[in-house]
Amino acid sequence: MQYRYFIIMIVFMIALFPKQLKAQENPPIPINVEVNTAQFLNFGSFAVDNGVGTVTVDSDGTRTWTGDVKLLNTGTTVSPALFDVYANPGTLVNIMHDSQFTLNGTSGQTLTLEINSYSTGKTFITTAASEIPNPVYVGGTLNIGPLSANGAGNYSGFFTLTFIQE
Repeated sequence: MQYRYFIIMIVFMIALFPKQLKAQENPPIPINVEVNTAQFLNFGSFAVDNGVGTVTVDSDGTRTWTGDVKLLNTGTTVSPALFDVYANPGTLVNIMHDSQFTLNGTSGQTLTLEINSYSTGKTFITTAASEIPNPVYVGGTLNIGPLSANGAGNYSGFFTLTFIQE
């Protein structure tokens, strides 16, 4: 008979004084990552003598050249591409893309573009709150051939980056 009162007393004490357990909330599944283009990659104006060379715009907006390229300070403003990445803080994101992209000129000629500069690195961890963008600046290099292959004109095109949440 004494054991019944003891067991009832323990159950009664647990009911009156429950322990509060705390744990970290699980992330939403699936983890949502949203990417918006905020600014386009622009190499500005340049001229090429009869040789070859490159024009590079780094993720910080610095423009450099190699070879027979002459940078001009007219026309459109030089800028890296800017992508706003929205995700939960602590989300691991990896940027993937093709090695080269083709830009088409107004005279039917083409240039190749390599994406090779990232303000965050190709793999990064988001730090901003989910409603605040994590800015990712991206730069690249134009590979310019001889004048016969890459004549004067405007060149344009697009490149695709895939932001993978890991």
